[in-house]
Amino acid sequence: MSPAPIRREAGTLTVQGVAVPLLDDEALYDVTAEDGVFTAFVPAGRRTGSEPELWPGYTETHAHVSLPANWDDSVDDPRIVALQYLYHGVTHVVDMFGFPLVDDAWRAGREASPWPYPELVHCGYAVTAMTDAAGRNGHGVEFPAPVHMLAVEADLEHALRSNAERGGTFLKVMFTDGTEQPGSPVRFSRFSERVLRFTARIAAERGVTAVVDCNTLEETRFAYECGFRLFAHTVRDRTLDDADWKELDGARFVSTLAGLRSMIMTREEFLAEYGREGFLDTQDPHNLEFVHTVEQPFGIEYGCQETRTAALADMRRNALAALRRGELLIGTDSGNLGAYHGYSFLSELALLAGDDEGLTEELRRQASVTGRRHFDELSGVAHRPPLRAGAPATFNLHTPGGALSDLPLATVVHGVPIDRAALARTISELRSAPSNGKASL
Repeated sequence: MSPAPIRREAGTLTVQGVAVPLLDDEALYDVTAEDGVFTAFVPAGRRTGSEPELWPGYTETHAHVSLPANWDDSVDDPRIVALQYLYHGVTHVVDMFGFPLVDDAWRAGREASPWPYPELVHCGYAVTAMTDAAGRNGHGVEFPAPVHMLAVEADLEHALRSNAERGGTFLKVMFTDGTEQPGSPVRFSRFSERVLRFTARIAAERGVTAVVDCNTLEETRFAYECGFRLFAHTVRDRTLDDADWKELDGARFVSTLAGLRSMIMTREEFLAEYGREGFLDTQDPHNLEFVHTVEQPFGIEYGCQETRTAALADMRRNALAALRRGELLIGTDSGNLGAYHGYSFLSELALLAGDDEGLTEELRRQASVTGRRHFDELSGVAHRPPLRAGAPATFNLHTPGGALSDLPLATVVHGVPIDRAALARTISELRSAPSNGKASL
């Protein structure tokens, strides 16, 4: 990897001779920033195709900082999670479940950090259904983080107020029975139509963006008809056709392939996935040790290999269709088993692209520009273009023609270049502490 053309002296940062595709596909620019803010993008000739490209930092649109991604069911220290994101060029994070549990540790780490932390927006705690007559809980109760269980409309007021007091700025609604493919077993209870419609209406009236968690087309249609337009996952029980997309006009979906894939992977696939640059520098090495022992995919062991494989194929096809319509957000569901903070974001991009190199620029645009717009929406602030004079100097440089799974050539946050080697050393030091770098919830 060639050195990045970045210079920083006395609070002034310069990046010379880089492409900025969002401004002009064919031009080069000299970019300057002072005190962490862009001051100028000056044209500097025509690009030849070999120059680094400057893009906004990546935005992870579906994460769970407080859930256990590791195979030993442990939760990484939030200080490690923040550095994992920085290492992989993710500068903005949407946490959709349980962030208040780790808020104190995140804040303490940010105050002590020599580097700017990723910016984070969260929902507080999700809302889900009560236990039904068959003894099934609402989705979310199975995780080691609190959820608000709504039985009647009045329960929503408590959830909204409590989440706002904890810093939540949007609403996460869990509405799926856990079905993945036709014939899959029902695992969770769901809201009544009355409560679901009420939740969508009250959120809209109060200007609170609501994100709904659905699996199937039936659930997605129903939630859409109730008023929801933002979906935490793509549909996984069938590939949507033109009539389906017309029916769901204006709906947006988060991709989340990485969060589902670990169940069906073979040992060889795990070893290849965990063999990319950055894994051992940022993730718990015991994960690599564990997958060496895998004898068969967990989907075979648990009887869901075929349905999970089919679900992933449907999700990817639906994600790419949403991409073509400009309605896709890039997110991983990190914090779920085998979906790692930062690292799996690059995996998500690669899973979406497959063998189609022609998708690189559009996926990068969705992962940065569209993701940032979404982050601002959930934060409740007006969105402004991230690459302009006066904007925070937060960006990635990418090697032209590189794979989407490659690390950025460089990452800068608020004018501060991120030293990956130093991040890796800090993560190693945290993992060497008595806590082994784990959080106790």
